[in-house]
Amino acid sequence: MDADNPLRFSVLRVPFFLEPDYEEDPEWHETNRARLERKWGGKEAFAAQKRRHRLKERGREVGIEHFNLDRLASNTLKSHRLIQWVTKHRGCVASEALYNDLNDRHFVRGQKLNDVEMLCDAAESVGADRAECDAFLKSDEGLAEIRLAQAVLRRMGIHSIPNFVIGGKYVVGGAVHASELVEIFREIEKTGEGAPDSAFAETLQIPVEMRSKTLPLDALPTHAPKTTSASASSV
Repeated sequence: MDADNPLRFSVLRVPFFLEPDYEEDPEWHETNRARLERKWGGKEAFAAQKRRHRLKERGREVGIEHFNLDRLASNTLKSHRLIQWVTKHRGCVASEALYNDLNDRHFVRGQKLNDVEMLCDAAESVGADRAECDAFLKSDEGLAEIRLAQAVLRRMGIHSIPNFVIGGKYVVGGAVHASELVEIFREIEKTGEGAPDSAFAETLQIPVEMRSKTLPLDALPTHAPKTTSASASSV
């Protein structure tokens, strides 16, 4: 990023299910190792896939020293609903902090993403009320919006992750480097048309004021003359 010409953007996480047929029973789970060996056709095929994608090395590049291969894989609907609930009521900055925390709890510490107590712990850490979180997760609130988002993804031809839908029209697939996203943001900036809208905010019913919350200005370099904004939806 250019410290003299910073960009401000919001990230809206769109729910996607790697295992849409997983049971919703909170007691059910399997290890991620078993899931991936089944997916790739055995131990050797999975080992070859890991070598191709260099996941361990790419994790270390961003400060993740250890991926817990035997983490507990379970139905992720509750975690997706929680992300949307926090985004809707506390904004994209809070939900991004929550998302990072959940990534650590699951990918590093191996915790289940449908554990209500764990999810409430994480939500509380970003300022959400624990009792409200518990009541929300035990309801069906937000389920309809997530189902609608899945339909939008299908219409857009998105069947895998990660994918980045920037400004509702630029689709970038794969684990791209941050510099590639910045390049797209700069191209949008050059048009002079301002920040484009999200492809999913209306579907997920995220209020405009919650989307517009970005990192506070005091988190930016003090010599920065101004900021420009762009919105990004990531899947």
